[in-house]
Amino acid sequence: MIYFFLVLQQLIGSSTHIIAQSASHAVPPGVILLFRSCGASVLFIPILFVTERKWNVFSRIERQDYSRLFLVGLLNVPMNQLLYLHGVRYTTPANSALLYAMTPAMVFILTLVIHSERPSSRKIVGIAMAFIGAAIIMFERGAALRSEHTVGNILIFIAVIAWSLFTMLGRPLVLKYGAVYVTAVNMMIGTLLYLPFGLFTTRVSDVTAISTSSWLEIAYLAAIASVLNYILWYTALAKLETTKVAIFQNLQPVMTTFLAMLLGRVILTEQLVGGGILTLIGVLVVQFG
Repeated sequence: MIYFFLVLQQLIGSSTHIIAQSASHAVPPGVILLFRSCGASVLFIPILFVTERKWNVFSRIERQDYSRLFLVGLLNVPMNQLLYLHGVRYTTPANSALLYAMTPAMVFILTLVIHSERPSSRKIVGIAMAFIGAAIIMFERGAALRSEHTVGNILIFIAVIAWSLFTMLGRPLVLKYGAVYVTAVNMMIGTLLYLPFGLFTTRVSDVTAISTSSWLEIAYLAAIASVLNYILWYTALAKLETTKVAIFQNLQPVMTTFLAMLLGRVILTEQLVGGGILTLIGVLVVQFG
């Protein structure tokens, strides 16, 4: 059953790239995140009450875990999601999915840095392949920073770093407190951290101009992409080893590219295909090398 949930999670992730790009073309990314994070947090409140069966849902957090929960919330909403929404506005869903496929390699690198370990020569080759592939994807249309496409890819890449840290630092909390609980708490903390900035930068005209279709896309990003998707991701991390969960991340670029092609949202180029294949092979080498 857990593998079914992982495939479902990847399908949600694949559709999220397409829906987020569509929404960000019509609504400022900061406004999308304001309603996405607030909506997700509101949905998590009754879920916490049901699962915790008490009003003070934060009572079982141990003091030494406050700082980690704060950091995970910061990495999730103000950093990963905001950078992602700005980046996907200028790049393609396929590019963003391929860059997020680097998560396992990025987690591995961050783990090495934190624990001062020395990787095997095979894993070094895999990391190099993954980063070369990512560079090809990021600079698909040239290295000029004046290109919105390039800037979008770079923002996505930075968001991937934040997501990788979020995944790595969040797993010990999931094992200790449970997937649903940690997902809900870190979303609420992240929302509170982003709320002052989001409210300050959002104009009334930005909200009144949102169309019905854009509201539906934001609702999807809040309820499905930020609640169900995150619960499935952390539930899998609690049940399986990180490497086994991460391997499913490689399904997402394929699914996203296929969906984007059906909708006419992407044109396959030699750089995209070559960089994508190199990235995925590199990630697989890191995971199994």
